[in-house]
Amino acid sequence: MKTGFLKFILPLAFWGSCATAPNPDAAFFLAQARGEPEVRMADAYKWLVHATRGGEHAVENETAVRLWLDREWQTLGPPQPGEALWTSLTADGRIGRLNLRPYRARGGSIEALHAAFLAGAQAFDADPARFRRAWRALGRALEKQSVGHLTAAEWHRFDRKMRGLNYPACHHSPEYEQARAPAYRVLPREQAQRLLQAIAREGKSTVFP
Repeated sequence: MKTGFLKFILPLAFWGSCATAPNPDAAFFLAQARGEPEVRMADAYKWLVHATRGGEHAVENETAVRLWLDREWQTLGPPQPGEALWTSLTADGRIGRLNLRPYRARGGSIEALHAAFLAGAQAFDADPARFRRAWRALGRALEKQSVGHLTAAEWHRFDRKMRGLNYPACHHSPEYEQARAPAYRVLPREQAQRLLQAIAREGKSTVFP
């Protein structure tokens, strides 16, 4: 009887521990967001879209993608104080944002960047289900504790809006745009590493190990 009881209860205990395990994508974002007071819910949503779906939404028209890059490239100013060349979007670094101002300032090629962006968008294993898991996990985490301007009430408001549209991509918040003027391209690690190796001294990346 005792052995049978243990056989019954142990799987339940294991299932319970798995059910409450933190989502790695949401947890990684929250760890970064605690140091960025300008982040709003649209920026949280956009981060998780990029971390789980890559740049797939931005490459429906290759000509438009190139024109967009050309226009942005021409208007870039110098790097902002402390602006990183690369911002990882996941704990394992499999995908991130290559920031255009420091990339151009270090002699990065626009042609190579365009090719890398297209290749990366096609190669990345975009996973809408992974996005939804991360997004819901973020909502659960905010129910327990707000982070800056990220609150459970704001998550529910934004979720209602985006759920009705079947969770599309979105723009950064006006607050984040004003504070950061974000200019980047989302790239998988492999494509980003090739670009950074091309501009680093002695052909070695200063960003990736």
